[in-house]
Amino acid sequence: MNKIHILDENTANKIAAGEVVERPSSIVKELVENSIDALSHHIEVEIADGGISFIRITDDGSGMSPEDAKLAILRHATSKIRLAEDLSTIHSLGFRGEALPSIAAVSRFSLTTRLHDNEPLATYIEVAGGTTTDIREAGGNVGTTIVVKDLFFNTPARKKFLKTAATEASHINDILIKLALSYPNVAFKFINNKRLVLSTPGNNQLQDTLTSLYGQKVAPDILPISYDNTVDSIGISGYLGKPTLLKSNRQWQTIIVNSRVINSRSIAKALDNAYHSLLPKSGYPLAVLNITVNTDTIDVNVHPQKSEIKFSDEQKIFRAVYKAVTNVLSAAHAPSQLAASAELKNINNYHPTPNYNTSHKGQESLYASPPVHRVLSWQEEPLPLTTARIAMEQEDVIFQDTPPAADIMGCDQQEPQFTLQPLGQVDDCYIISRGHDGLYIIDQHAAHERILYDKMSQHTERIPAQQLLVPIFMDCDATEITIITDYQDIFYNLGFSLDLVGPSAMRISELPSDIPLSEAENFIRQILEFIQNMHNPTAQELRHSCLQIAACRAAIKAGEALNMRQMQALINELCNTNLPYTCPHGRPAMIRFSPHDLDKMFKRTGF
Repeated sequence: MNKIHILDENTANKIAAGEVVERPSSIVKELVENSIDALSHHIEVEIADGGISFIRITDDGSGMSPEDAKLAILRHATSKIRLAEDLSTIHSLGFRGEALPSIAAVSRFSLTTRLHDNEPLATYIEVAGGTTTDIREAGGNVGTTIVVKDLFFNTPARKKFLKTAATEASHINDILIKLALSYPNVAFKFINNKRLVLSTPGNNQLQDTLTSLYGQKVAPDILPISYDNTVDSIGISGYLGKPTLLKSNRQWQTIIVNSRVINSRSIAKALDNAYHSLLPKSGYPLAVLNITVNTDTIDVNVHPQKSEIKFSDEQKIFRAVYKAVTNVLSAAHAPSQLAASAELKNINNYHPTPNYNTSHKGQESLYASPPVHRVLSWQEEPLPLTTARIAMEQEDVIFQDTPPAADIMGCDQQEPQFTLQPLGQVDDCYIISRGHDGLYIIDQHAAHERILYDKMSQHTERIPAQQLLVPIFMDCDATEITIITDYQDIFYNLGFSLDLVGPSAMRISELPSDIPLSEAENFIRQILEFIQNMHNPTAQELRHSCLQIAACRAAIKAGEALNMRQMQALINELCNTNLPYTCPHGRPAMIRFSPHDLDKMFKRTGF
């Protein structure tokens, strides 16, 4: 009996679906791109249950004839290319002919399409799990409507890996936002559980599309970008957010190459480097970059979902993006802090596969010089680096006009379980201490995280909250409002009072006691992002993770100078916790070096 055999068409389609159809948002992306390729002016997307039970895409594009409609559900049937050579000059978003049969293989799929006004009837095709069950004439408007129901009904192993309905709907929302930004001439509508959550004007004005998606609040804080490098045939247009318009992730960054939305580490890094010296805090600025290049300098056929492309010269793209962005920022924020030497350093040292470095102070610039570590004693001024030392004597220390450390850090003074003596601070981040059994190095941020987390965890009911004299109003997108509404009780138990006061506005009237007012919005958005990425989180999981985030937000930061009294208070509280050696995330908070460890490091063993 032969060991090798040819797979049947249905099995092959299901295997192909594994690459093309990862989740509901993959389906929406493929079908909306087909609608765009059909020159649609209006595209409407409706989902239920996060797209797991129902997806509908309706467009007013060119539609298909009955013959083409029957061919469209077959593998490798496409109107976009004919020969392999056509891939080097591809202008359409779709080209492989795999989307429709792959989607139909793992769902209950129907297609209704009508070619033009001269055609009296539309063509209706129904497919269930890869098997065509009905083909007939039907009534229908010009264009195409595709309905996908019961996704992964015949592949339950795939279905169990999907996340919550809110999370899947969020991914669809993100996809549609990026497609709307890449095609401002198309009017998009997105309906989630019978509620309109996204609508763009389709008037070909990118700024109007931006404000319809992100709200009018972004209008004063966006800057147009226009760059044309005729030598390398690279053009860049779009909008950049001012450095004060930040998001905790890259959700507000859209990279478009030849009208195709892509992910690109090198372009994202060029953005990071251009903004690095201007950002007042950690975060990612808004950016919509529409990059045009010669089609023969890119390869779009390198990723199953066409979300990445390969550049023939990635360094040219990096340089062009970096220069275009810095030109805009320098003009808007003159005198710019981006010195010419720094610019040359950032541009010329680029490598397509960089080694990204991080530190306790957040994402560092790719080519930033290593930080100079300072060793501070209890003295007011740092010692010269050439004679840097840690003061060992503290008997004569005098503190003047210094508030109690417990008031500064929110710590209750208690007798520690074991005693450490602070000696000094390194780089305004690490506290050097000594105990009876060796030398201790403490990460002040991680240590304070542990203290605050343990303190908040002691509250079995609602976390103590502070009533705000003046409420905070936060703009939210549709997904964020849905999550806040669904998890209202959990937010309340975490110390928040949140009320919907408009279609896209949330009022915050109470905050957890330990959260600074300035951190309120970032804290809530971080919780929302966590919920979106969780798979059916339990109340206990949410509480644990939210307490982690709260402790991190409220803790003293790396880079904050502490006096000896504050260091001692922090150490005492840390030594009073049950797990003083790690922060709530599992990162080291304190490291001990025994005398034997020090002997080994200084090669004194054996003497």
